[in-house]
This record gives sequence, structure tokens and C-alpha cells, in this order.
Amino acid sequence: MHAQGLIHETPSGSRYKKYYLDEASEVVGNLWTDISTSTAARASESVHYATQKPAKLLERVIQASSAEGALVFDGFGGSGTTAAVAQRLGRRWISVDIGKPACMVTRKRLMGQGAEPFACQSIASYPVEAARAHFGKRDFCADELSQIVLSLYGASALPPDLHPQYRLGQIMGRSASDEQVCRTLVLASAPSQTTEAATLQTAQSLRDHLPGSWNGWGRWDRVVVLGWNFEPSISQTITTLNDNRLEVLAIPPDLLDCLHRKGSVERLRGQVRFSSLAHLTLHPVECQPQGLQDILSVRLKDYVLLSPQAIPLQGANRTKLQAVARGEPLALIEYWAVDPSYDGRVFRPAWHDYRGNTAHVARIANGSDALRVSTQAVLTVPAQASPRVVCVRAVDVLGFEAEVTTTLGAPR
Repeated sequence: MHAQGLIHETPSGSRYKKYYLDEASEVVGNLWTDISTSTAARASESVHYATQKPAKLLERVIQASSAEGALVFDGFGGSGTTAAVAQRLGRRWISVDIGKPACMVTRKRLMGQGAEPFACQSIASYPVEAARAHFGKRDFCADELSQIVLSLYGASALPPDLHPQYRLGQIMGRSASDEQVCRTLVLASAPSQTTEAATLQTAQSLRDHLPGSWNGWGRWDRVVVLGWNFEPSISQTITTLNDNRLEVLAIPPDLLDCLHRKGSVERLRGQVRFSSLAHLTLHPVECQPQGLQDILSVRLKDYVLLSPQAIPLQGANRTKLQAVARGEPLALIEYWAVDPSYDGRVFRPAWHDYRGNTAHVARIANGSDALRVSTQAVLTVPAQASPRVVCVRAVDVLGFEAEVTTTLGAPR
């Protein structure tokens, strides 16, 4: 057989007999009936996502079309089966999906199988593309979408040259006492922009320094920022600024879907609700020195969901979720993680928990419900010579994120 070239020898000395395709008793064709798509048949791997595919199917596709170390791309990530299988088979991967729930399910699934560290990034150009399709204008731009947002909020647009980065609008109404005119400046972010601390500082500066005299007004009384996407720490930034003349609201994530259903901006006017942001709070973080290590105890205190108008549910489901938000807000958290030494740039979780994580030691110990995350994290970490910044990030059942940081006392 060796003389006939039928033996393959590896560099390590292992030997294998070669088989050729025409000798195979069965050849896999392009009609695959041996992989069940039944939900019952693959219940053990189900993540309760409607379009989830069997792992065996993706194993065959990935193994047949790539080698270890190759890069696998899935442009419709869904439940994350492609990423999960690629990770397990030693491939690199990129998974993309337009829906926050899909990204949240994929992240949780990868963590559950002990995946290597990976990054989650947002690229928010979809609203503009959806608007182009709705209006039938290939040259539709983000600036036009911002004008629509301002109009739906009830603001009239200001001249576009007042600020090159944002579309600005104005609202003139009466004060609460109805004694004087209230002048409100409205700043609308583009879908590709992330609303962050610098955005809010810009809004404050425009409110305080942008002259209103060009239209016969004096100074602005307040400023409202409308954003599509927010940095995770935005709620804490708002709290730190402590500015009662600044309001930050989220543009409904399904705004373009609503516009499509209504057919026109005029029909949608008065029905769009711009909501306040989610907010996560902690009990005081406890740090117990123990030799060269610190034992940290981090406990969740409260979670305030986005305004009910932003919940993308209808009827009884919306009512049920609102009831949970009022009675047991921490039950809305799908996933949360702790970085015990946050550098302010890269979030490196040293502990995490998620709904359905039945293997978590703390959960088993206290017998808590698998459909609720543990509300306390206990970490043993190396002591450090500088003040410790602890950062907590949470994702709720709708895919919205919130972050809170706290700095512990004197360094050791």
C-alpha cells in the first residue's frame, strides 16, 4: 500500500490509509436529509430563537468550506449558531445582526460555551438605509432623517449652518406657570453617531452660547438631546452633569418601522414617544483585603427600564412587561458583568451571569430561579496600588445596555 501511494504519513509519524472518492460507499450531495430541523430533536441546544439552525448543519458547512484558523462571516447572525460552532471548531468569526435581541442571545450563548474574549460593536447606518427604501430616494441622507426626527418631536428646524455635526431645532412654549415663554433648543444626533459625554457637553455649550437674537429671542432656557445610540455610561454621565436644563431622550428604535406602517410622516405625527434612558444602580461595593488579594462584593440595587412607550411589544405582552418593570425591575436584566479594574477604555469582565445560567455556583448555592440573574457578584482579585474603579454593565431583555462605575477608597 505504501508503494502504491495509499499511505499518508504525518510529520509526527502517524500513518493513515488514503481513500478516494470513487471508493466511498456514500457521498454527501446537496440534498441533506440526515440533519433534523425539528425543534424537539434539538431541544438541548435550543436558545428559544425562532430562526435558530441546527448546530450539525453549521458544522458540516464550516468544516466543508474552511480550515482551522479561517475567518467565518455570518451576515444574518440570528441566534448565533454560526459563531458558536465556528468558535468550537477553531475558526475565527464575525457575526452581524440588525436586532438587539439577536446580539444579546448570541453574546449569552458564546459566554455559556466559554468562548474566548470577543468584542461587540454597533454600526448604526440601518435607519438611513431603511429611510431610503421607504422614500424611494437613493440620495436620502442622515441630515434629512434628523429633520424628520425633529419634526416628529415637535421642533421646527433651525438653519443647517448653525452647527455642522448636528441638526438643531427649536420649540417655543409656555412655562409651567404659564407666565413666560420657554425656549427649548433640540439637538438631533445622526444614526451613525453615538451620544456620549462630549455630545451632552456640546449641547450645553450651544444652549448657553448660541445666540437666539437672530430670530428675536434671548437665550435658550433648556436643551433636549435626541439620540439613536448611547455609550453604556450615558446615564451616569447625565447624573454627574446634574443639569436640570438638559434632557436626554432615546429615539424609538422602531421609528422607521412605524413610519412604514403609517405611510407618511404626517400620519405618524403625535404618535411617537421619545423615551428616557435605562439606569442601573448598585449598593455600595464592599472590598475586603485578604493578603495580596481583595474580595469584592458587588450587588445590584435597581434597574429603571426605558419609558414604557419604547417597549417594542403590544397588548398583553406589553402590560406584563410593564408589571415586571414596576414590581421586580432586576428581573428584566438578561446579562450583567463586572470589570473590577476598569481603565475607562476597554471593559474586561472578570465575572458575569445571565438568565438561564444554571451552572453558576452562586445560583446553585442560593437556589435562585434560573430565569433571573444573580443579583450579587463575589470576586477574588489581586490587590492593586491605585484606586480601584469597578465597572458594571448590564443588558436587559430587550437588548438595551446600561453601565455604572464606582471608585473604591484608598489604594493598598
